[in-house]
Amino acid sequence: MTAEVKRIALDRRVCVVRPDRIDIRPERAAIIGPFIGLVIAGVLFTGIALYSDDLSVYLLAVMLLGAVLLTPFAGMGFVYSLIGVAVVIEQKKQSVRFHQGVMGLGVGTYELAPFWKIDHIEIEDFDMGEVTLIRPPLELRIWDIVLVKTSGKRLPIAQVMAPANNDLIDEAWDRAVDVAEAIGQMVGKPVVITAEVERGDEADADAPGGLPLTDAP
Repeated sequence: MTAEVKRIALDRRVCVVRPDRIDIRPERAAIIGPFIGLVIAGVLFTGIALYSDDLSVYLLAVMLLGAVLLTPFAGMGFVYSLIGVAVVIEQKKQSVRFHQGVMGLGVGTYELAPFWKIDHIEIEDFDMGEVTLIRPPLELRIWDIVLVKTSGKRLPIAQVMAPANNDLIDEAWDRAVDVAEAIGQMVGKPVVITAEVERGDEADADAPGGLPLTDAP
């Protein structure tokens, strides 16, 4: 019997929840950009091969430079979109692994957090900083799902974003809580909310493993 797999949409990523493993990976649409880059590089190389006698040396040099620069970056992005994983949480290995990004093809590990070194999973407001905009900004709510180690080190796992619309905010908040709960349940740690939320939303959310979702002191 096939184990149930749950997919939860995040900002530019997707959380894939299985009974014994959780993956935070690029969303399926992320492959489109790198694929277009590979196609453009292929067209450039083909044009150089077919029309090298008819084109000027300067144009050929520009085409070759563009193809040479585009191919490796588009190739790495393509591979990362297919097999890359940003964060892996495995019950069997009792650890959370943070993988390298596009340059590491989403394979190499740059941070390892054993379950016993995790203090809690936190949902906090994402700090976008102060940016001067020419046009009126689009109001957004962004939440950051963070792994907090017993040492106090904070490791961002993923973000959830929504326009400032009540229905959309509620739906996005539910997704953020679902991801935090799934991770908290697998690692056996509580989920702590420090984000500004309505008391009703907070009361409706149940924590993993029977542990209540709590506000930070």
